Amino acid sequence: MTTKNSEVQIKINEGVNLIEKNNFLEAEKIFLPFVDNKETEIIGLFFLGIISIKKKENFKAKELFYQILAIDKYHPEANFNLALVYFGEENFDEALKYFDVLIKINDKHLPSYYHKGLIYMARDDFDNAINNFEICDKIDDRFIPTSLNLGNIHLRRNEFKKSIHYYQKILKTSSDKTYSNLAKFNISWNQLAEGSLDEGFKNYEVRNEKPLVKKQVNELIIKYSCKEWQGENLDNKTILILSEQGLGDNIHFFRYLFWLKDKFNVNIIFYIKKKQSHLFEDTPFKVVSNLDNLTNVHYFKFIMSLPGLYYKQNQSFPKLVEYIKPNEKNYLIWKDRLQKYKKPIIALNWQGDRTFMFDKTRSIALSNFKNILSFEEYTFISLQKGFGSEQIKINKFENHIVDLSKEIDNGDKTFEDTISILKNIECLITSDTSIAHLAGTLDIKTYLLLSFNPEWRWFIENKYNVFYPKIKIIQQKKPGDWQTVFDEVEIILKK
Repeated sequence: MTTKNSEVQIKINEGVNLIEKNNFLEAEKIFLPFVDNKETEIIGLFFLGIISIKKKENFKAKELFYQILAIDKYHPEANFNLALVYFGEENFDEALKYFDVLIKINDKHLPSYYHKGLIYMARDDFDNAINNFEICDKIDDRFIPTSLNLGNIHLRRNEFKKSIHYYQKILKTSSDKTYSNLAKFNISWNQLAEGSLDEGFKNYEVRNEKPLVKKQVNELIIKYSCKEWQGENLDNKTILILSEQGLGDNIHFFRYLFWLKDKFNVNIIFYIKKKQSHLFEDTPFKVVSNLDNLTNVHYFKFIMSLPGLYYKQNQSFPKLVEYIKPNEKNYLIWKDRLQKYKKPIIALNWQGDRTFMFDKTRSIALSNFKNILSFEEYTFISLQKGFGSEQIKINKFENHIVDLSKEIDNGDKTFEDTISILKNIECLITSDTSIAHLAGTLDIKTYLLLSFNPEWRWFIENKYNVFYPKIKIIQQKKPGDWQTVFDEVEIILKK
């Protein structure tokens, strides 16, 4: 290496070190002079582009990479970073162009095939996604994200055995606990959905291996000298049942506390957020939102572990318990208000929690309801709260839906108004959200609209009809096909 090249490399190393420390101003001072020298111009443009990405100045970054491609259109790093910028912006068509250039340069460029797979997956183009991920697998069969996404796609397509194959591959090849626990959890989802319930519930327990959960468990064990319940005799003991995951999960599986009460002479404490606690208070159990003042706790159990224990002992599921009761005063207020609508009332809910990982397949665009909203023999009211309610205005449905979003559940008790409304309607049409579980527990006639691959419990419900007698499931026949779902809803409402 010549002295000049050595000096250039020292400067590059210095600049990279500054970038890693987020000292972008000083790094730019190093790389800007590179651009004025023909021999180092591309190097300068490239690192200035990287700095721009770090500063979230995507437009500037793209301009810098374009300048490199004007000099060398097959420059690998410039093409790759352009592709990544467009990928991050979800401008997938442009991203694909540059990933394809990279594959032309190197037909074994795994990151390009992998990102193409992610793009097609985001577009629900599963065939093309699988093709690209399978190429990744041939290039490097130990690249864990490939197996994870192939498992995810086959799960989305209800191809459970294929999905399990890829997740099991992760268990064989990865020593990373994060990946192996995720694979095991997803295996449980497949098993529960396909009906392998004993193994499914067993593997479902891996969710408690998350660091935050383990920390909570360790704190409980130290504080109360208690242990996790595994089916021991609970007579004359106290057990603490811990809420977990979403509100719908807790509403659904709370029935298992009644099983414990019937089986044992046991003191049962249920821990849940304060705002949600009122839903569970009209029951024989102590409901708490603070663990500081408890004494003499012998056992604990997370609520979503109870179905597995029950099934192991009984090979069945407990019947519905209608434990949620409306506030009488609130109920009468809504009864009086809703009486002004002379037609049967149908309540609607379409949007779940948008931060939920699978919200894309679970929530439903309100535009899909257009045809049923034309049925003049019904009054349609919205139970949608917060995000999603803006779709009424966007779709110009103000004259077809009574929008209650700003009036309901504004107090410190979750669903207080929604409960009263549900007790005063003809039926509910909803996507898979906590309101479905609320209505099911209240034994309200409900039409639950589900994607092709819903959460595992609904496969069990479809097969055994054991959770909610008044819920009718209407499920997609193929991924993304809401049309046939709403065609069936129309037929039902016409009757």
